[in-house]
Amino acid sequence: MAPFNYAKVLMALALAVVLSPLIKQAKTSLEMIGFGRTYFNVNTTSCRQIGHGVLQGCEDIIVDPHTGLAYLACGNLAARQRWLTPGDAYDVSRETEMDRVYVMREDDTYNVIQLLEETAVGTLIPFSQSLRLHGFDIHWDPANPQHMTFMFVNHQPGHAAVSIFTYAHGANYMVHVETVATDLLHSPNNILAMSQRAFYATNDIKFDHHIMRTLSTNMRLAHGSVVYRNETGSFSVALAGIRYPNGIARYKSQIYVASCSDPSVHIYRANADNSLELQGRTIFPDSIPDNLFVDPQNGQIYATTFLKSRETHKLFHNPSLETSRIAGTRILRLTLRNDAPSFDIESLLVDSGELMPTATIAAVQRRNQIQRMLVGCVMCNFVVTCKL
Repeated sequence: MAPFNYAKVLMALALAVVLSPLIKQAKTSLEMIGFGRTYFNVNTTSCRQIGHGVLQGCEDIIVDPHTGLAYLACGNLAARQRWLTPGDAYDVSRETEMDRVYVMREDDTYNVIQLLEETAVGTLIPFSQSLRLHGFDIHWDPANPQHMTFMFVNHQPGHAAVSIFTYAHGANYMVHVETVATDLLHSPNNILAMSQRAFYATNDIKFDHHIMRTLSTNMRLAHGSVVYRNETGSFSVALAGIRYPNGIARYKSQIYVASCSDPSVHIYRANADNSLELQGRTIFPDSIPDNLFVDPQNGQIYATTFLKSRETHKLFHNPSLETSRIAGTRILRLTLRNDAPSFDIESLLVDSGELMPTATIAAVQRRNQIQRMLVGCVMCNFVVTCKL
């Protein structure tokens, strides 16, 4: 019998220790890009496209729980390519029009809400700043819910910002209050309004340069953060070291954050200093969450997820349904469990890419006996509605 070789055994064990996390990360990365997976449509027969050519790039949708009206942040697809893929070669002349905000009723009718600003003498004129809309949120005045504050993530040239407007229910315009920017708000993706001035915002990644962003994303590095702005206008880091935080939402005292590079939804509690304390999370093995919509009636979360991130990335560079049919979307409904800070997961819809290349938000609209789901997409020239 050959002598037992301790050195080889120790070397094999050491190699296993080194390779194990790398193999696990590689497996997760392959699942994230949808490698080797084929998806088929599920529960899409009641869905249809609306607003062709007008409702372009509607990345985020919020439904007023008091009126059932839906508000959509939309914009031309060429402009969106700039902040979706920063660092790439870009021709500013392609931005032919300003992004827009729409209000939609349950019968598919919709109209644009003008964005205005007030001059020193009190005259209202069109909003004069650059406007490249991403995620947004609404704060309703507790004393009068018809008075609303809109907060938009605004990817202005040279820096990112949050632009805040006031709006009265039923008006055809909203008025600019302020646009805020800070070094801490370096890569905002989505926002959670806490009052007329205070908010949380997710920074999805640390770097602006395309190559560093790509490396950080592909290596699933925890370079993201959540920042908080208080009532006096001061900013602080509420949460650091999270992998590509994207959508953010709230139900009662709990705050939810979607992580793309660690595909999951995290549950947080806000501390007295407004920092966020992790309570739990639910992991998605083969879906990458984007925006989150919380149903105000029951607290259920609608998470819109990507199925094939590589194909989604292609879509962001070349927004064409014909070239991106295999990207795909899954919409999940999450119900908070009573026995633990985690969720029960229900798959509501799977679209292989035939209905829309990939979706970024699914919001529930209830109005005048109609109940449906509105689905938006950052790089589509329409939105989708599905029966619930």
